[in-house]
Amino acid sequence: MEIEISAEYQAAEVVDLYDSVGWFQYTRDAGKLLRSLKNSHCVLTARNESGRLDGLTRALSDGETVCYVQDLLVRPSTQRSGIGRALVEELKRRYAGCRFFVLSTDAAGTEDAEKSHPFYRELGLIPHSEQRLEAFALPLKRQEHL
Repeated sequence: MEIEISAEYQAAEVVDLYDSVGWFQYTRDAGKLLRSLKNSHCVLTARNESGRLDGLTRALSDGETVCYVQDLLVRPSTQRSGIGRALVEELKRRYAGCRFFVLSTDAAGTEDAEKSHPFYRELGLIPHSEQRLEAFALPLKRQEHL
């Protein structure tokens, strides 16, 4: 597995990775997805020995005070192999000088949270509430799922 900063990826491989984890809202408009990657502060990719895209994370940041981890995806067939950990650890290294390192995810009690919350804690991330912080956001624009 090779982790690298990437500005080059094919639309088909990105859509395939996002689809593999069920993020169909992103793949309905491949052009928009690719523009979102291009406009991110940092995109890291993980590829297997044959070059297949198995993981991706992207950060939105000012590079000084805040790093927001927007996406963290690992192909289901390669999960629990260290790819997600390597991607997040590299972001943490790159943004070590930032005061805030933030990742939003599903709330406790959801199926995805049962897997992801322990993983995020292992990486040293803790919920806002445990830091006496709150997060506010506009309501999500929900679209019907495929």
